[in-house]
Amino acid sequence: MRLPWAAVLKPSIRLRLTLWYGGLFLLAGSVLLALNFALVARNFPSDGADLRENVEQRFDLEPGELRGEFFFVVERQPTTGRPAGPRRGVAATPLFNSVISHIKTDTLQQIVWQSGIALGLMAVLSIGLGWFVAGRMLRPVEEIAATARRISEASLEERIALGGPSDELKDLADQFDAMLDRLQTAFEAQREFVANASHELRTPLTIIRTEIDVTLEDANAGREQLASTAEVVRRAIDRTEGLIDRLLVLARAEEPLQRGEESELADAVRRALDAREAEIAELGLRATLDLAEANVEGDPMLLDRLAGNLVDNAVEHNERGGWIEIASGQDEDTATLRVANGGPLIPADEAPRLFERFARAEGSRTRARGGYGLGLSIVRAIVRAHRGEVTARALPEGGLAVEVSLPRRREGAAQ
Repeated sequence: MRLPWAAVLKPSIRLRLTLWYGGLFLLAGSVLLALNFALVARNFPSDGADLRENVEQRFDLEPGELRGEFFFVVERQPTTGRPAGPRRGVAATPLFNSVISHIKTDTLQQIVWQSGIALGLMAVLSIGLGWFVAGRMLRPVEEIAATARRISEASLEERIALGGPSDELKDLADQFDAMLDRLQTAFEAQREFVANASHELRTPLTIIRTEIDVTLEDANAGREQLASTAEVVRRAIDRTEGLIDRLLVLARAEEPLQRGEESELADAVRRALDAREAEIAELGLRATLDLAEANVEGDPMLLDRLAGNLVDNAVEHNERGGWIEIASGQDEDTATLRVANGGPLIPADEAPRLFERFARAEGSRTRARGGYGLGLSIVRAIVRAHRGEVTARALPEGGLAVEVSLPRRREGAAQ
């Protein structure tokens, strides 16, 4: 079998496996040949004494009955044109020793040569079979590599879908397919995020451009109109800054945590309520608080934003004269925070979707209320960064309840 020169010059795993197969076969065959040689040499009659014992056994004689020296009488038989030779006696012991020595030497040489030739032929055959078997066993790896070469951002939907027995290679292919599923989801989410962010940023920029163009086209624009235009532009800039700030917080929350300081969720909730005190009073919201100690080790800025976003969400998407209920607590390993608020009815199956970026519930999360659709997305990102869990549940009477559960200590922190 001819091996490709490229594989010889740059050994592939298939060639290396084949050489390992062949090398191990040669080693095992050589050991077997050496053992066979040693056993034959050990059990072969070594001298006349051994032969005498064999002769005694052959002729059913008593052990030691062939004692002393004895002779063979050798007489050459007459042949055509040649007379019969003289009769002469040949001592048995030297004859036995000489014959046994020659037979033993010839036998062991035949074993070495014949076994060596057979071992060489089998080694060549084993290399060929090893090359074939290695190719068959590595074919799934080649499929994985070929799929990886073909896949790009535009073809993430392609999968290996390896068949065959459930072994390590199939598990590798399944894990690769699962990784592609996660990558495809991430790319689609990224594309959607970029599209939504671009749209959200384009809206205030369009407002700014329109206001400026209208004002510039009006040659009689007075101070009041200029002030009105400036106020609209200022609000649009504020909205843009708010959106950019939330995008930056979201990006930070999705990075690995760099800080691990003790933070109190109950205190963070109180600060958030103080910041929205005027709006809560204006809307006439009834706030019911059950703030027990809830210490969490993590990033203080992100945990403050977590509590602030939950309070902001409860205030912005409430109804005039509505209610807010906030409770916190902890056990040995976990700190919890629950924020519930009244408001319009939300379909039960729509509540989990509110954690998606730029998601707004029908009728309640609208641009008219000034929301960006990022509040709960940031909450989820912060919770995931702290290895916690968050759920949202639509309330039967209207409104939403968000429950957060966070491990009190970071993974790997000293106890």
